[in-house]
Amino acid sequence: MDNERGIGMGKGITEWITGSIFFTIVIALAIGTYTRNSLWRSEIVLWKDCVKKAPQKERTHHNLGYAYYEDGRLEKAQKEFEEALTLNPAYTLSLYNLGLVSYRKGKIEEAIDCYKKALNQNHPHPETYYNLGLAYYQKGLYLNSVNAFRTFLKVKPDYENAYNNLGLAYHRLKKWDQAKDSFQEELRRHPENPYTQVYLGDLYYELRDYTQALVHFKRALTYPHLADTERIRMKGLVQRIDESPT
Repeated sequence: MDNERGIGMGKGITEWITGSIFFTIVIALAIGTYTRNSLWRSEIVLWKDCVKKAPQKERTHHNLGYAYYEDGRLEKAQKEFEEALTLNPAYTLSLYNLGLVSYRKGKIEEAIDCYKKALNQNHPHPETYYNLGLAYYQKGLYLNSVNAFRTFLKVKPDYENAYNNLGLAYHRLKKWDQAKDSFQEELRRHPENPYTQVYLGDLYYELRDYTQALVHFKRALTYPHLADTERIRMKGLVQRIDESPT
């Protein structure tokens, strides 16, 4: 959370705006098709058997790592992705998924390195740019984050929250118009997303346009699937604005 800052609305009101990014990481990538409701431990048994029968195939190690990743066993997932890369250092899927493992473990620089290596291979997956943007954001490299999200959006303009994340990176750079435009584009493409209203409210709040901030905070509160923590924060901000002297 950012250090609290006073704002000039009557007496200084402690700012609650965190500007935290909506950290949606796309799923790991595997070879072949999986049933999403399958038990990943059954998949682990399957791919452990495949590794035993074909230990020199990067594909089997990769998919075993994928099954471990989906089961939340990050150390084992990392080991299998690294083994796949030992067998084939240019194996794009394992480079990408190893980046996801590093990100989830909080090793952001290692994640960035994996994503960049994946992008240097033939036919990189566009999701790599998305996750690279998230990693850059975490490191405070907001311009790099903007560039990564913009590249991703050229390929997948309808990906939910991508414009939100682009807007948040612009927000950090204090490029207010670009941030607003990004949030408005997200709102146009995904009007059911409550967090776009949250982020627009946060932006106007920081700009001390409390009338517009109030509009978006109140709209956010009308969405039934807004997270409880955000709902509490929105209600607190609405109350503070309503109770503050004009």
